[in-house]
Order: sequence, then C-alpha cells, then structure tokens
Amino acid sequence: MFWHVQGMLTRYEGTIIFNGETYIVSPDTSAGYQDKNWGSNYTNPWIWLNCNRFVSRSSGQQLARTSLDVGGGEPVLFGLRLPRKLLIAFYHEGELYEFNFSKIHTRPRQQFNATIADDRIRWEILATTRKARIEIDFSCPRSHMLQVNYENPAGEKNHTQLWNGGHASGVVNLYRREKRKDVLIDSFDGEMGGCEYGAY
Repeated sequence: MFWHVQGMLTRYEGTIIFNGETYIVSPDTSAGYQDKNWGSNYTNPWIWLNCNRFVSRSSGQQLARTSLDVGGGEPVLFGLRLPRKLLIAFYHEGELYEFNFSKIHTRPRQQFNATIADDRIRWEILATTRKARIEIDFSCPRSHMLQVNYENPAGEKNHTQLWNGGHASGVVNLYRREKRKDVLIDSFDGEMGGCEYGAY
C-alpha cells in the first residue's frame, strides 16, 4: 500500500447538488483534504485521521493554519511487515511537526491504539522525536460512519470491518522537548475530522 497526501489542508469552493438539494462549499466553512491511496491492499490494521478545524485552548481562537494528518498501521516494506508504524504530521500555524517512523535520525517512538465500541471508534496515539511529542485522542460516533465494502485488486475482501467517517473530534497536546522535560506548546480541540479504521 502507498499513501500520498496532496493537501492535508485544502481549500475548496463550489456547489454540490445531491437529491435535488444544493449545498454551497466555501473555503471559510469547509475543512478540505486531499490524498491518494494505491497498491494491492490496505494495511492491517489501517488507521487514518485528518483534522483541519482546531481551536487553541490557550487563546480560545480557531486556528486557520493548523492541521493534523495520521496514516498507517502495519506497512509492508520489501515483503517485510513493520508492526505498528504511523506517519504523523501536525502543521501548526507555520511550523511542521513530523513524526515519521522512517526518519531514524529523529529518534521516532510511537504507541497507538484504536478500539471499536458499540457507539464509537476511538484513536489514541502517542509519538515522540528528539524535538517534539504529540498526544492524540480522537473518536467518532459509529452512527456517523459508513462501513466500506472494500475489495482489493486480487478480488479479496479481507477488510470486512473498515469504517470511514467525517465527524471525528478530540484533542491534540503538542510538546517541545527540552533536555529532560517536555514543555506544552498548546492543547488543541479538533472537530469535523476525517477518520478511518479497519482490522482483520
């Protein structure tokens, strides 16, 4: 599986007509996103989170240039499974914080868990590098999600519990690492996040 993000925060404008009803899409009120997946199958598990609507807890202001993107699970590299790896990017008002398992020189560490309950799916993620630490706790009501009927190019339907939604919400805590302590940069409340989870 390959994943490329063309626009983790993308501004869209236009109209959508659905069932005879017209919806106006405005860059000021939408939380746009654009990516691409290709290859032979989704990873197992597969995790994806994106959020472009954040409010700073320290200032109470909505942040126009803050965006979260998370993707991965168990990638396969040259036929070898790399257990529990994520690509994480958090762009905060002009500065990119990247938590990429493949950039070994940054000393990346990651822990994550995703759980499916009767009423919601929850993503809990902790990642660190030499310079930063991020804590992500998001969830989405299952009543606001759809179950994807995914068939891979070989005709197999391995992912029978692959869920997708657009109403994820939660909190991100971002820290700057200084010598022996982590200093909180800010906490961010997010809503209207895109989300996926599946495992078999």
